[in-house]
Amino acid sequence: MTAKTHVSITHINKIYADGTHALKDINLEVREGEILVLLGSSGCGKSTLLRTIGGLEKKTSGEIYFYDQEISSIPVEKRNVGFVFQNYALFPTMTVRQNIAFGLKLRKISREKVDERVNYLLNMMDLIPYADKKPAQLSGGQQQRVAIARVLAIEPKVLLMDEPLTALDAKLKEHLRIELGKLLRRLGITTIYVTHD
Repeated sequence: MTAKTHVSITHINKIYADGTHALKDINLEVREGEILVLLGSSGCGKSTLLRTIGGLEKKTSGEIYFYDQEISSIPVEKRNVGFVFQNYALFPTMTVRQNIAFGLKLRKISREKVDERVNYLLNMMDLIPYADKKPAQLSGGQQQRVAIARVLAIEPKVLLMDEPLTALDAKLKEHLRIELGKLLRRLGITTIYVTHD
């Protein structure tokens, strides 16, 4: 059975107020559960496209569909999209456990369900020994795994990753790229991954 198209982008344009044409007639389809990598040099519009799909940027024209629904008018918080950015954006005063639980608590999920989901992700991401540490006490690779676990906790239907490994050294980057690929395939989350590397 062929996977359905999950994300469909049709004739997307983004022109900034200064006249910069950041996206020009972009058309793209991403199948359900597919991992799509957008590769290109800095400044070519990859991140702008990602932010437009997620609702952090407004498009100038064109359409964005999740399955058969045009989502441009849907607010970012209702799109069920997870973001992982180049800077991990972890809360410095919260422990690893609290960082992962944050999105679940905002959704007013019961404490038992939060604890169950957080423990599952701590185990899956090999973070159990660091659960009560704060981000400043972690390596770059550990912080990156916390950022991914925090996004996975909310069970997004679409995962948008904007150069999440850029800040890491080459050896760790290669290792985490392989591990991340395995994890995303296992979870079956439709993923768009942006990199210049």
